[in-house]
Amino acid sequence: MEQQRKPLRISDLNEVGRYAVGMHWSDGHESILPLDSLRRHCPCLACRGEVTAELSEDSRRLHQLMRLGDAAVFMAWRDGHETIYTLTQLRALCRCAYCAGEPEKPITGA
Repeated sequence: MEQQRKPLRISDLNEVGRYAVGMHWSDGHESILPLDSLRRHCPCLACRGEVTAELSEDSRRLHQLMRLGDAAVFMAWRDGHETIYTLTQLRALCRCAYCAGEPEKPITGA
């Protein structure tokens, strides 16, 4: 019998300085996602996750950040653009040592 996976949930969501968003996941994982990366991977129909053009300062700064229930996160950017990320999409963007497949090379010592 296959073990059923628990759905992804965020236990805490906050801005980290002016340049990143931090997430504490219900499974104990932590992610810090740079705003530049989040904007470049915007999944909306206009961006399609492939923004390669030069981004203005306002394109890389948040105006609003909020959870949409237990399923998604809404981001309003200072340039007027809006993004909705599912939790699965956000977790896939995590580039910590564990998620990048290099758990033996963490940024912090332990």
